[in-house]
Amino acid sequence: MDPIVLAYRPRQGLDFKPRTDYVTFEVLRHRIWQINEEQGRTIVNSSGSVVASEANDFNVGITTADGQIAAFGTYVFYHLAGIRITIENALRFFGESGLREGDLYLSNDPYVGGLHQNDMSVLGPVHWEGRRVGWTGSVLHHVDVGGPVEGSWTVTARDAFQESPRYRFLRITDREGVRPEVMETAMTNSRTPQIMEMDLRAQIAAANVAKERLYHLFKKYGVETVEQAMLDVIDYSDVRLRRKLLEIPDGEWYAQDYVDHDGHDDIIYSVKLKLRKDGDKLTFDFRGTSPNAPGFINTSVGGLLAGTFCGLAGFLCNDIPWNEGIFKCVEVISEEGTINNARFPSAASMGAIGAGMCTANATAAALAKMLSCSEKHRKSVMGLWNASWLLYNASGVTTSGRRFTAAIMDPKAGGGGARSDRDGVDVAGNLSTPTPSISNVESLEHVFPVLYVYRKAVIDSGGPGKFRGGLSASSAFMPHGADRWKLVLATFGSDQSDSIGFWGGLPGAGSNGIICRNSDIWERIREGQFPEDMRDLDGEYTPLPSKTITEMQTGDVFEGIPHGGGGLGDPLERDLVRLQSDLAGGFVSPQMARSAYGVEFRPGTTDIDTEASDVHREALRQERLGEGRTLSLHPAPVSAPGQAGDRIPLWDALYVEDSSYHCSRCDTAIAPAGSNPKLGCLLIEAPLKVANPYVAMRWAGESQRFQFKEYVCPGCGRLLFVDERLKSEDDHWYDIKVDAWRKE
Repeated sequence: MDPIVLAYRPRQGLDFKPRTDYVTFEVLRHRIWQINEEQGRTIVNSSGSVVASEANDFNVGITTADGQIAAFGTYVFYHLAGIRITIENALRFFGESGLREGDLYLSNDPYVGGLHQNDMSVLGPVHWEGRRVGWTGSVLHHVDVGGPVEGSWTVTARDAFQESPRYRFLRITDREGVRPEVMETAMTNSRTPQIMEMDLRAQIAAANVAKERLYHLFKKYGVETVEQAMLDVIDYSDVRLRRKLLEIPDGEWYAQDYVDHDGHDDIIYSVKLKLRKDGDKLTFDFRGTSPNAPGFINTSVGGLLAGTFCGLAGFLCNDIPWNEGIFKCVEVISEEGTINNARFPSAASMGAIGAGMCTANATAAALAKMLSCSEKHRKSVMGLWNASWLLYNASGVTTSGRRFTAAIMDPKAGGGGARSDRDGVDVAGNLSTPTPSISNVESLEHVFPVLYVYRKAVIDSGGPGKFRGGLSASSAFMPHGADRWKLVLATFGSDQSDSIGFWGGLPGAGSNGIICRNSDIWERIREGQFPEDMRDLDGEYTPLPSKTITEMQTGDVFEGIPHGGGGLGDPLERDLVRLQSDLAGGFVSPQMARSAYGVEFRPGTTDIDTEASDVHREALRQERLGEGRTLSLHPAPVSAPGQAGDRIPLWDALYVEDSSYHCSRCDTAIAPAGSNPKLGCLLIEAPLKVANPYVAMRWAGESQRFQFKEYVCPGCGRLLFVDERLKSEDDHWYDIKVDAWRKE
């Protein structure tokens, strides 16, 4: 099969001129965006589930008649596939004659556009005077859509037939209104039928609201003018992105991300990406990615494209309208039968947060490396954000006999990646969700038999760096109003951290689930002692694997700690004033301040001793130089000749001058510009616990499979690169290959 999944579309010229006039274009593009936002707010205001109304796990879109997205919401980016690809397949399925005015179609099949079965698409054509002129609709994560496992995350599945029911283009409304037999069919398979009905009706209402608002536009401006405006905003984004790409040097950048555990076996899978830029063309080549897993972590081609979109939108298009235009200069290459381009009937009920998020991480990492090579755009470099989804669903029967299934959305509260000039945002959400939100504790405790012990920011969870990654927020809770629960845990990043940093920045916390069984929590509560940390409890403390189904009983406490944000730059270069503020605010512990950031304190205090810290930091750099081993036979380092004006910076860590990479701290020549700069560094292999205590908690930071590879400047000991690699991998990722610097 042709490995090109999405083809590049060349363009003649990069001048933008709207088909309408400029004033009408600006008015209509913002009006279309506002209509789409109203479609989203309708779901928030009318949904019955905390997943949608409080946690924003949905998205909305308005498209052209042929399914090109003209407006895409600020909610979960992964739902792009459920709109874009589902419409494409609906057009093929129904043909021109089968699409009727007033219809809305229900789909959740990962193999016709969705990410996993929980994501229900409700989409319908917009007609005007008998002609189809567009589409409106949404994708929403439903709490439970049936199948053998509560919450429909089918950890036990071997293929799609062992997962939840899949629907393709069921006509859920027509001109007569909601079709009761379709609604009943969906509800019959769900363990939470009332919530499902309210969510589906919210999606129906949202689509109809968007249609009504578009009808008003058609009447005011004429349908042809509105259609032209939709195409104009797509062209506008297309031109803006191509212009930006032309300001970045051509070359190749490599990235790789890992998924641990497939639901059956605790083995490692990887998504591999080579990003190629030629002029205004971006090629994302995923060949070499792991084959289909025998468990539920796979994603279909929809997850592949959605993951690519997440990285593009977050790293490269934060100042460009999100729509079909940002895909026109993109080519995606992938082999069918891999974990992020699964072949039917591979199981995919975790596809959204398995291989799909892994794809987004690899995309974001490659783009960060590309942006580092552009003097104009290096300010957009970030460490990776909360890099996986720490899913936990609780289900069972309350003491009053009511059956419940709870999707708890707290893990969105992960850390943001460090920026090129500032720290990452604490408790920021995911890069894939520009409008992040989590549920109220009170809402969850009111609806479900759960009692929270705490929800708090986690000290030291942000990746250390010159600029620190954002902290994540943990949640600890226990059964209350039910004697026992079934708990389904599904995540990745418990063996390492996927929230990587760049240019010497360390990764943030990994994704961790912990249970303290048979604890003394109730005795403490009766004594008026509500613990601030689960490790203060007496009980059996057990870090969990990344996928498991387990039981909790009265007295058991579960804590989930999602990914923190990745750091940026060598932690030994962090400003001491910032670090003192971190200590005062409880963002960094004194132990971490000393071990990762190299500070010393005045005796008996946590006040930083500036002079002693400078001495300690220099001693740590010398320690790196003594510990590191040489990797290549490059010429001995020399001072860099030439003027600063001749330099091409790579973020703020290296620069290229006179055909060599140089350290921007000491000007040492590290390696020829046409080679892998890591090979001119000194290598230190270290356990994962050097980053922070929340990486590989299962192994107390001593992962059985992963290790850090730290690459330091041989002249001054500056930390330049940090990779988390399998111990079985003995190569050195060749991250940066800029054409102008390569010697062929």
